[in-house]
Amino acid sequence: MRKASFLFCAIAASEASFAGGFALIEQGASGLGNSYAGAAAVSQDASTVWFNPAGMSELKERELLVAGHVIGVSSEFTDRGTTLNPAFLPNFGQQYVDPDFATAEAVGANGTTGLPNLYYVHPLKQGVTLGIGLSVPFGNSSDYDRDWVGRYQAIESAVAALDINPSISYRVNDNLNIGGGLSIQTMSAQLGSAVDSGGTCFGLSASPLIDSLDCLNAGLSGPGVAATDGYADIGGDGAAVSFNLGLLYKPRQGTKLGVAYRHGVDHELDGTADFTNHPGFEALLASLPLPLEGSPTVIPQFLDQGVTAKASLPPTLMFSAAHKVNDQLELLADATFTGWSSFQELRIVFDQPESQPDTFNTLKFEDVWRVSGGLNYKYSDQLTLRAGVAYDEDPVPSPTFRTARIPGNERVWASVGMGYKFNSRVSMDAGFAHLMIDDTPVDNASEAPGGTHLRGVFETSANIISAQVTVQFN
Repeated sequence: MRKASFLFCAIAASEASFAGGFALIEQGASGLGNSYAGAAAVSQDASTVWFNPAGMSELKERELLVAGHVIGVSSEFTDRGTTLNPAFLPNFGQQYVDPDFATAEAVGANGTTGLPNLYYVHPLKQGVTLGIGLSVPFGNSSDYDRDWVGRYQAIESAVAALDINPSISYRVNDNLNIGGGLSIQTMSAQLGSAVDSGGTCFGLSASPLIDSLDCLNAGLSGPGVAATDGYADIGGDGAAVSFNLGLLYKPRQGTKLGVAYRHGVDHELDGTADFTNHPGFEALLASLPLPLEGSPTVIPQFLDQGVTAKASLPPTLMFSAAHKVNDQLELLADATFTGWSSFQELRIVFDQPESQPDTFNTLKFEDVWRVSGGLNYKYSDQLTLRAGVAYDEDPVPSPTFRTARIPGNERVWASVGMGYKFNSRVSMDAGFAHLMIDDTPVDNASEAPGGTHLRGVFETSANIISAQVTVQFN
């Protein structure tokens, strides 16, 4: 069991890890131009369903909002001494360095992701308003070349949570609104990485069942050879229910204060682990005799099988303010707490533990804050101009716990946007944000005594373009 555990940790523990900072605040395009400053207070359109359901009582007519976002990420990794410790090598404890790993060549990971939003608000009588929202509050995707230096930690990553949020608000009096809703959420993940067939085979040559000549005859020349790698693909999905609450207070004319809380969501994902092995290694494994009952040696068979995993997505608490200086200028501010400390590890449980024992990846995420400031300037009755800045903390505590799945870091937002009213019923909003991300060091070693110790620096930037159309009805 010890050898099987070492092997699977080397090929799969890291690819099941969700890295930090994959929460998405892009829930409506009108707020992007302000870097989402004051989002829980402005209640300017139906996107308040997500940011603060209490704000729905500020909308006097039925309203439908459809929004879309395009998030483009450019990331370049420069190697700074990545090494490979193949599982079970006879000289275990000594680092094997693939000559290709020693190069300082930059490797790019670029991607573009589209996100949708849909919100509808319906005022009733006696100060009650109903609403519903459809959004993607968590998500990430990345894709590296199959032969890049960190391929045993990550190649493909795609994570997304889809949220349906029916909500209700109530106008208590002219100064106070309250609201709440249910969060019905589905989550899916698909994560892939390379399998070091050569390292595994030559490592198993220490056992009485395989020798080095068997590995050579199988077409395997040594550890860390991209041409003979296999591939591991882990995917799963699940659903869960949570809730959100909001309060909107107007202490005086022109000033709004909003507080919004979203409870965390505990997901249990069910899915599969699929392995594509090097053909020669596959044939060699198939020729091995099954271990005798009670034998302490279990040879891993890379069996396709079911898996489960738990993911505790964090709660958020948002404090927002909006203040109209005059008929043209409105100032906005926001501070949002995200409880990422709920996400300490990701454990993978396999349906056939005799083949693949449970494994886990330590994350140690920390709670973070996001602060922002912005303004709306009413240029005319039809046109509103927007601008904003924000500072976003990163929940990853150190380079030791950072993985290649999400090469992010603390970031600064700079945003501009506009809103245009075509008539009393139809309006359009658009925004652009550039995210400046600090250079990000990585010093992440596989937790099992095998696999890659990834050392290097990511240089990452991101741009977001958003647009929405809002239609009001009698």
